[in-house]
Amino acid sequence: MIRFAIRNPHAVVVAALVAVVLGVTSFQRLPADLLPIFTTPAVQIVTFYPGMPPEVMERDITSRLERWTAQSVGISHQEAKSMLGTCIIFHREPSPRW
Repeated sequence: MIRFAIRNPHAVVVAALVAVVLGVTSFQRLPADLLPIFTTPAVQIVTFYPGMPPEVMERDITSRLERWTAQSVGISHQEAKSMLGTCIIFHREPSPRW
């Protein structure tokens, strides 16, 4: 291969130009999606408070976050879970009607 490249420098230049042209053409034809299409918008809030028992997380953190975030417009579903030192709240908006 090296001997062929040394003996035929014009062929190497032509092959490189063909590779560049094919690369540029392929790059221009690639579809680009900046933002994916979401069918069901959702938000998840995760709060950490290390060492806090689940009952205290539920009473002090989870219930307050649920009340504050439930006032948002368009929330159709809300789930919450309190664990040892962790609180997870999941909100889902109604799916769009196309």
